[in-house]
Amino acid sequence: MSGEGAARLYANPGAFDVAPPSLRRGDQVNPVEFATHMERLGYVADDRVDEPGEVAVRGEVIDIFPADSGLPARIDIADGHIVGIRHYDAASQRTLEPCEVLEIGRASEPESHRHVTILAHLRPGRIYFSAKAEQRRKRFIRLATEASASSASAIDAASDALWAKDLAPWHMGDQGAFAVSSIPRFGEERSPLAALKRFAVPHLQEGKRLLLVGSERDVRFLRPKFAKTFQTAVEPIESIAAVEALSPNAIAGLVAPVTKGALSATLVLIAAADVLGSRALSNPGKGGAAAGLAHAGSDVRAGDLVVHEDRGVGRVLGLEPAPGGSDAEMIALEYAGGARRLLPSQEAGLLWRYGADAEAVRLDKLDGSTWSKRRGTIDEAVAQSARVLLQLALERDTVKAAIIEPDSAAYERFVSTFAFNETADQARAIQSVRDDLASGRPMDRLVIGDVGYGKTEIALRAAALASLAGYQVILAAPTTVLVRQHLETFHRRFADTGINVAALSRLSTAAEKKAAKEGLADGSIGIVIGTASVMAKDIRYAKLGLVIIDEEQRFGAADKAKLRGRADLHLLAMSATPIPRTLHRAMIGLQQMSVIASPPARRQPIRTSLSSPDDAMIRTALLRERTRGGQSFVVVPRIEDLASISARLARIVPDLVLIEAHGRMPVAAIDDAMVRFGAGQGDVLLATNIIEAGLDVPRANTMIVWRADRFGLAQLHQLRGRVGRGNRRGQVILLTQPGAIAERTVKRLRTLATYDRLGAGFGISAADLDQRGSGDPLADTQAGHMKLIGVELYQHLFEAALKEARGKDAGLWTPELNLGCAAGLPSDWIPDPDIRLGLYVRLSRLVDETGLEAMEEELTDRFGPLPLAAERLVAVTRIAILARAAGIARVDAGPAAIALTPRDATADLSDCPQLHRKDGRWLLKQQSDEADRLVKLATLLESLTTLDPQECSAA
Repeated sequence: MSGEGAARLYANPGAFDVAPPSLRRGDQVNPVEFATHMERLGYVADDRVDEPGEVAVRGEVIDIFPADSGLPARIDIADGHIVGIRHYDAASQRTLEPCEVLEIGRASEPESHRHVTILAHLRPGRIYFSAKAEQRRKRFIRLATEASASSASAIDAASDALWAKDLAPWHMGDQGAFAVSSIPRFGEERSPLAALKRFAVPHLQEGKRLLLVGSERDVRFLRPKFAKTFQTAVEPIESIAAVEALSPNAIAGLVAPVTKGALSATLVLIAAADVLGSRALSNPGKGGAAAGLAHAGSDVRAGDLVVHEDRGVGRVLGLEPAPGGSDAEMIALEYAGGARRLLPSQEAGLLWRYGADAEAVRLDKLDGSTWSKRRGTIDEAVAQSARVLLQLALERDTVKAAIIEPDSAAYERFVSTFAFNETADQARAIQSVRDDLASGRPMDRLVIGDVGYGKTEIALRAAALASLAGYQVILAAPTTVLVRQHLETFHRRFADTGINVAALSRLSTAAEKKAAKEGLADGSIGIVIGTASVMAKDIRYAKLGLVIIDEEQRFGAADKAKLRGRADLHLLAMSATPIPRTLHRAMIGLQQMSVIASPPARRQPIRTSLSSPDDAMIRTALLRERTRGGQSFVVVPRIEDLASISARLARIVPDLVLIEAHGRMPVAAIDDAMVRFGAGQGDVLLATNIIEAGLDVPRANTMIVWRADRFGLAQLHQLRGRVGRGNRRGQVILLTQPGAIAERTVKRLRTLATYDRLGAGFGISAADLDQRGSGDPLADTQAGHMKLIGVELYQHLFEAALKEARGKDAGLWTPELNLGCAAGLPSDWIPDPDIRLGLYVRLSRLVDETGLEAMEEELTDRFGPLPLAAERLVAVTRIAILARAAGIARVDAGPAAIALTPRDATADLSDCPQLHRKDGRWLLKQQSDEADRLVKLATLLESLTTLDPQECSAA
């Protein structure tokens, strides 16, 4: 526990359950009573369970995310008993692994008086104190006492007397009992295994055991190499406890998330990372984060504007039962003049969400006449862009770049100075950059990572790879504050490498600029960090190999073009919220893209809320932050607002120390203010958005944004990233004047509040792309055809145009099915209509049977066994996939016959002997009921794709 946690007051142990509720297979459970019990424990009902403290009860499937668990769980019920419990992935909602016992911890503390310490909740034993634990405990008590005095409230901290009373039954532990020493990083040597052997053999001769630990992949890879190196078997073990049973001198392997070895009196612990260096898989993730985020915001919901491929812009009114009272559903759409159209759910794939402001859009006419004019112009523009893109790709294939591969030992020594473990996404991004630099072709990679997610480490690794290989590196940053921060980081990390790092910005003196330019010209400076001035005409580079652009969204197109420079240079751009055009370039393949979506350990989401200006609320937020030893930001949109807000803060929080920063101050004064605040001086930094990039203040956890409606979406997300960078949850309060802002602005601010989870930057960029459009990805304009039709349909049309440009079928058609069967997703199986609507869209966009099988598996996994109507929907979807593959434009099926209309009127299906041509259609006359008809039709269509006469006969 932390010193602060030890100082707080807690409810009596008796107010809590003796043990958390636990569930096992076979337990009896009543879903209604379970939901009520969970509500008492503080759980919140939600249709999609993906955050701790949420629960969803859907008939015989219960989803719950225990507050103290790392993963949500899905509980299957049959006949009132639990038949299965499994953990699932919060993002994909898919099953990960079975669970034997599920303990459900409280999501909120019980209502009770707080008058015991945390020790009262623990069984007395041995307790160990870190060097400053007592100091932190006492500081918290002092701050709580001061806050209580100013607000006339009770002190939320345990007195020294109470702490001593609860501590009395405990025994003080001796830190010396845990004496271990570090081991060398063998991966930094030219022959890691030989270095390991020289180190470990003397310890093995003393009778110590050697244990190899790491990911499953790394342990599997290293076990035979250890066996060969030490000439002995490497025994696999399942737990750390099994080490005690090993004989002296034995060597074993254990799969465990340990990234650094150690030496004790009885054990030599070797982590795979000690031997493999940065090649070790420290955090084996599933690698699907980027793919999942790439579809952020793609669900169609009731109330959304959509574009129908054939009829244009309309509004989704919701789902309605199909005529006839069956389980089939229709999608109700509204067009100009209040006209309505019911779309069969099987045609939902023709709908594409349109993200622009509703008030700025006119609905098209129901007959599609207004849409057809725009569609023709858009198709031609998209086709032209696709042709140009293909030409660019061909030209790029001919350009060569430097092959950058540094000495591996020198690089591993640099990597070892990173004080943390790479996240899975970080490790993938680093490996991608490394592969790009060694490919011999120019790297052009965009790294998208949320604020504080470790993009700087990607830049450091890229710079190390290039500079250690003898090439010069440019790191361009948009502000002098960010330049200074990068300079300090790079100086520290490159201190022992022999690589000289210099800076070029407005803060540089004339002498520093002259020395930097000379060093770049003669090659003695390996890395230069600066604003766009690093590409000035009077600067010459001896051997430039890599350009890194940080916060690329802050640079204009002209500056980025200068920084890109020659076509044979390697380029790495980084951003938390890339501008729509940049994001679109990456999504269509003009740039490679890496997404860092996994947060650093202990990082928590920023709580974001909308509010009106209120002195009491502002005072409470700022004082609460100071009482927990933190700092706050107050951000205003204009310099003119600073004086009035400063006076207001002086009135409502007179005891807080205020520091100001804005763009009209001298550069040195801005820098000084930022550095002082970052060093812990001052309680509140009152500033304009000058702080949005680069300022790292781990103690800052609260931000108040004045007139948030005057900031852009990406700006607000960047600002939000300034808080919560430590292990405490940050909060951002967006203040707006009620009734003074447009609905589209409110929508933008709600987007930010909605995307308050970890890794939201990509989702915000996708929403921004959706709302603003991307412009021409091959030019420098920001507005473009994407604005007219929405990002998703643009992507769809662009991919089709690329296929056509390559001489392939564009695939912009969907078979028309008239099958006369009731198919759908019953509301008693999936109650939420928006989830059903989104699933209809996904199902109708499937293009192969592999995807359909995966979708069917997901439906069963998430919602339980498929009811009959859902089984029919899956069968109908399969028929649509097979018809498309066979080139059948229309399928009509009834009790007496099946009729197929080929897309190509000249198509000859006579190889299937039971088919007969009549009036442009091919008929199969055969009596069948509804269930049998779908099976026969699928068999027939499958035979047409393989041209198998035997299967035709079977149909």
